[in-house]
Amino acid sequence: MKKQFYTLFTLSTLFALILLTACSSSKNNSQSDFVKAVNWQKENLAIDGADGDWVKPLAFNEPKLGLSYTVSNDKENLYIIASSNNESTIQRILRGGLTLYINAHGVKEEAGAAGISFPTGNRVQKGDRMLNDRPEIQQNKRVALNAVEDYSLFGFHDIKTTDNFDYGKKNPEGIELGIGINSTGELVYEAMIPLASFLNKNEMNTINRKTIAVEMMIENLPDQPGSQRSGGGGISIGGGLGFGSFGSGGGLGVSIGSGSLGRIGGGNNRNGKPTKIWNEFMFAREK
Repeated sequence: MKKQFYTLFTLSTLFALILLTACSSSKNNSQSDFVKAVNWQKENLAIDGADGDWVKPLAFNEPKLGLSYTVSNDKENLYIIASSNNESTIQRILRGGLTLYINAHGVKEEAGAAGISFPTGNRVQKGDRMLNDRPEIQQNKRVALNAVEDYSLFGFHDIKTTDNFDYGKKNPEGIELGIGINSTGELVYEAMIPLASFLNKNEMNTINRKTIAVEMMIENLPDQPGSQRSGGGGISIGGGLGFGSFGSGGGLGVSIGSGSLGRIGGGNNRNGKPTKIWNEFMFAREK
């Protein structure tokens, strides 16, 4: 009798663990427990929204989002490129924004991370009237790309609290950003962040032993009541605001605002939560 009870208890415990694991893996957040190696950037890069000067294929990918990305560094800068061929993901980034958080302490937490919010979202509300809400922005990625106007920084050495800048204009930290669409129709996002903007002098001197945590957050763009909710093809136009959600504190990050986009193709996120991708990276050293 005791043996049967013990077997039943063991099986029940095992089933519970399997269920918890399955539930955990189904969460909207993607997180790796392995420290990834950053590539040494030996070639000069033009931060212009084009990917012709990057090594292909990009090092890491998120298949459900159609998103690929690479992180590299040299003695002075951290470089990040993200590229997507998924129409829904492209619209989510252009209409709602992309959030990158870089935590200099190597902890996968937004608190204590600095941030770059770029773009900050194309849907703006003035009074009771929505601006930049033309159907062609919702349905055409090139029109949405042309509507990108600004970016925000926070948590850096010289920019502690959120400060907004016009896209293409310089900032005190020397951060450069670019976004564009390549010849195959993929969205290309680029960032160059001076290491000295988020690392202290001692960390700079021991860069080859330094790890950082990087999060890419893509906001969800909620449906408008009565819009189509089919998961595959088709287009459904949502409603909502496209303000970027900005953080505060130290570290490095990018925040992209939430809003509403025309859902085209797969990769849709219908639960109202942003998609968060965390990774821990070890800086590369010159070979």
